[in-house]
Amino acid sequence: MADGVKQRRATSAQKPARHRVIHLYGLTEAPGPRPESFRKLTGVDGVAAVEGIRCGQFVCWVSRVTAEEFAENLEQNMQDLDWLAAATTRHQKVLSAIADSADILPARFGIEFLHEKSLGEHVESRETVLRSDLDRIRGKEEWGVKVFALPSAGRAMNRKKIRSGKDYLQAKSALVNRSSNRAGPEFDDFAKSLQSVASEVAEGGKLAAARRDLQFHKTVLVRRSDRKKLENVVRAYAKKWKDKNRIECTGPWPAFSFVTHSDSF
Repeated sequence: MADGVKQRRATSAQKPARHRVIHLYGLTEAPGPRPESFRKLTGVDGVAAVEGIRCGQFVCWVSRVTAEEFAENLEQNMQDLDWLAAATTRHQKVLSAIADSADILPARFGIEFLHEKSLGEHVESRETVLRSDLDRIRGKEEWGVKVFALPSAGRAMNRKKIRSGKDYLQAKSALVNRSSNRAGPEFDDFAKSLQSVASEVAEGGKLAAARRDLQFHKTVLVRRSDRKKLENVVRAYAKKWKDKNRIECTGPWPAFSFVTHSDSF
């Protein structure tokens, strides 16, 4: 979506009327859900309405937001963690609402277009990829699966009398070593069990990887009709590991991890 990224830096002479740009959430197959279904939903800025724009065989879900906030000063605003958290949460909320009604290809946060023409041209240029991705995720949803080590060594450390700094450091070292041991056949078996119920499996995100107690992190694409199968796998291993590991399964999410993203979508 080269048009989308580069046009964020457009000069004032190029700005559309009322200094608005089009913020993209994602796209669905036409005709898509009824726009009035999202009448009470506010957009990424907390004010603008969510609307659907027909782009060939797709419907692009967008909001019209101020160019000053979401184009000219976007990079600066994204350094403000409070602003970024609020805006990205609203972006995700819109995506999730639409995903409840239709399969949606999610756009990354911060994709803006100057006008409907540039949006339509970009969608047309990526029609083959977008069609392939929609076929890939149709009837499916994304789930995140993490396994965390329980702090059993930490509980033992609390119960044990710490008589010296050496005792404390040894107990803490044992906890860290236990939490850092992320390999093992038990996790291979868990991964195979997830693969048996998922259409696709991807590596988890990098943000959680820094946690020392994180043992396993995958993202799975599962048919909606197979959600119970995923729940059964997670429940079985949660019972098996109840004394040493905690499983966290989050979702469903729009299929961010299974969409072909360019630099601008």
